[in-house]
Amino acid sequence: MMEVKRTVPVKLDVPEERRDDLHQTIQQFNTAANYTIDHGRDDDGDLILNKSTIHDEVYHDLRDRTDLPANLVVRAYSKAVEAMKSTVAEWEKGNSRPLPAFDEPSAVYDKRTLTIKDEYATLSTVNGRVEADFVLGEYQRSYLEDDDYEKRMGTLHYRPGEDSFYLHVVIQKQVDQRDGDRVLGVDLNLKNVAVTSTGRFFDGGELLWGQNHYFRVRRSLQDKGTRSARQALRRLSGRENRFVLNRLHNISRGIVEEALRHGCSYIAVEDLTHIRERMDARDDQLKRQMHNWAFRELQEQIAYKAAEYGIRVESVNPAFSSQTCSKCGHQSSTNRDSETGWFACNECGYEVDGDYNAAKNVGLRLLALPPGKRPDGLGNGQLALKSGTLNVSDVSNVHSSLEFERESTDKPTASAVGR
Repeated sequence: MMEVKRTVPVKLDVPEERRDDLHQTIQQFNTAANYTIDHGRDDDGDLILNKSTIHDEVYHDLRDRTDLPANLVVRAYSKAVEAMKSTVAEWEKGNSRPLPAFDEPSAVYDKRTLTIKDEYATLSTVNGRVEADFVLGEYQRSYLEDDDYEKRMGTLHYRPGEDSFYLHVVIQKQVDQRDGDRVLGVDLNLKNVAVTSTGRFFDGGELLWGQNHYFRVRRSLQDKGTRSARQALRRLSGRENRFVLNRLHNISRGIVEEALRHGCSYIAVEDLTHIRERMDARDDQLKRQMHNWAFRELQEQIAYKAAEYGIRVESVNPAFSSQTCSKCGHQSSTNRDSETGWFACNECGYEVDGDYNAAKNVGLRLLALPPGKRPDGLGNGQLALKSGTLNVSDVSNVHSSLEFERESTDKPTASAVGR
């Protein structure tokens, strides 16, 4: 079984006379979370990351200092602890991070502080319960009316630009993992945002144009430095994010559709560590584009959509996937033309688009994992290709001595047949 979680934003129709109760609740919730950050230290001055200990440290103070119900106090200090854990984790990696601060107009609710009905919700506040009707569209109804989903918790948000309250409802269900052991390999790059082992190309031209456009506008506004320019920059950031996310949504949906079309139960993607260093970059413009590129967001969207169908998304070490021939296994830095991206194997003469060749290698990396490292249920596995599949167990010496998980310049010995 696989767990599928969704967060569904629902607009609330709040009675005018109760709006201030929600505003006050959000304000005091943030006050409680910030108080926890400021006072959540032990005698040695270290941040307290244990919720039971933090409860003893701040709970009674927060009950005295705020009008929040007891369970909202717990939610507030719990949110602060989770944020402190993330900050400490970054410190331990050697990264500089400020202490968390909470000023976004939101408050976290659970089953004890939030009751969700078909058409409305009731929320605990500093002044009793507030009942608010849902403003539902087709998207919201498709999830909230699905009995397979359990409504777990929610986050109350206030959007100043709309002067509206929203409840982000977290829902969850269990789905059966898709049967079979067929794998779809996916390669990521700039010109082609994504290419699959089945030969489907997702062009990155529109995204590159959009990022270049927003970069030029942003630089122009930054040069002005006026108050109105700074306000325009904030609006521009929101438009750019929506532009990118919309296109990544379409690409990720297309990749999952491709997996379904070819009967795949697994999607193999590359581990994104050091991706910008691995990609083709010949000038500062490309380096800037790669710096801003949302590959991680794309992979998260693929996993998000794939889970709905019981498809697992697995990451693999992509070392040398662009230099290795997916047909004979020969690896050489001269196999791929860095200018055109065309792949021509020096050993067997196999020629194909370089990103397509790399996508097949990414899929083969998952199939190459030894017992104990490969996903449960994968079995011998097959790689989905343009036409038919590659049954790895039927090809002599394929993956028998591969060590793809080890960073190395050793020549891999994988071989594959078909296109």
